[in-house]
Amino acid sequence: MEERQRMSGNSAYCKIVGISRVVVLFAAAVFITADAAAQAPSDALYGKNEAVAADALNCWWKSDKSSIRIGEEFTVALTCRSAETGRERTVLNESLLDPNVLALPPYQVKNGRRYKDIIRILPGPDGPVTLRSVQYAYTAKLMGEGFFGRDVPLPPLEIHYHIDLVTNKDTVAPGKERTYVLPPLPMRIQSLVPKAANAIRDAGNETFGDIEGRRKNAVIAFIIAGVFLLLPLFVLLPVLVRAVRGRRERGPNGTIFRTRDLLKRLEWELGRIERRCRTASWDDVSIETVLSIFRVSASLAVARRIVQTPAAAGTRGLEGQLAFRKGLWPRMKVLVSASLTPEEMTRELSGANWQGSDESPRKALLDETQRAFAVMNDARYATQANAADRALFDGALKTGLRLLRELRRDRCMAFRMKRAVHSWLMRFGRQWKRS
Repeated sequence: MEERQRMSGNSAYCKIVGISRVVVLFAAAVFITADAAAQAPSDALYGKNEAVAADALNCWWKSDKSSIRIGEEFTVALTCRSAETGRERTVLNESLLDPNVLALPPYQVKNGRRYKDIIRILPGPDGPVTLRSVQYAYTAKLMGEGFFGRDVPLPPLEIHYHIDLVTNKDTVAPGKERTYVLPPLPMRIQSLVPKAANAIRDAGNETFGDIEGRRKNAVIAFIIAGVFLLLPLFVLLPVLVRAVRGRRERGPNGTIFRTRDLLKRLEWELGRIERRCRTASWDDVSIETVLSIFRVSASLAVARRIVQTPAAAGTRGLEGQLAFRKGLWPRMKVLVSASLTPEEMTRELSGANWQGSDESPRKALLDETQRAFAVMNDARYATQANAADRALFDGALKTGLRLLRELRRDRCMAFRMKRAVHSWLMRFGRQWKRS
């Protein structure tokens, strides 16, 4: 039985660990899918019925500052959006846009970074159009004494690209090189706004890198939150398993039914027999069932061990075993029995444990139960010559119900507290009289 309990606990622990792993993997898969969906949003965001006619290449500057001081570093972002269709593909010459190669005189490019491309697929007049956005962020500064109070725009930038023709899936015909001239970006040195600026409102500082960084931070934060959510379960799981095992091992009445639940089922079964015997005569089956209930309830009353055996649904119990059902799914059949006899109960009640004055009401009930137990035992194994009459059976049945109700009341927390207070008051009264 202990080996079966250990295997059951290990199996439950393995199932919980497996479920937790599946939850973590599912969360990771959801975020990977969300990241892919963010790179290629649905057409519904832009309207499925609206056709898009995009240019082959479109580029623009964006600076985090419209006016700077000499030697002050600022960030300028270059964004290019190219269009790809089923027949044409725009390819940028990105070697000249590398931060280590790009020159923007008189500005000095200190460093830079290329962010991850953002791809959107939209409907076009001749089929789907793929818009690929590329962004470079450069850190630049201006050094020199002759630029104070002047407009010093970023110089025009020539961006080289070519359009390839796609004849089929495996054949691509390179097109001739073309040049996209990006107009200068106005910048003012120590001024509020440049003279050529159309608005006085500065553009935002956000770039594709900010979007990418926030997405990664959100994924990491969600995973960390999931780990911290599952960590207490992993920490408490061994403690709970050991606590359940220890409680089952300490229980004197087996490991399936708790004593309170078992007493409730015994009282229900005994009440069913009482209701049936009001209109019908006693038969051997009723006498045998009542005798088995007396064995189990008397064993619980005198703290003797009972046996609870799980069995298959179609298993028939032996003589002296009570069959009960437990659970809904899966539904289990439990055979409950005890080996106590009326003679052993008499010897148990004559011991020193039941001679105290505080136990006198319970002792009287147990003595009456022992006599009823002997009546049912004699009736089960009696002959027609020494068989008891119906009145004795009915009295024994009522005594068994009283015992079961008393035992159930002992398991009630309020009654335990009341009994403890009464016992303390009795001891205090005796000590007061002595003093």
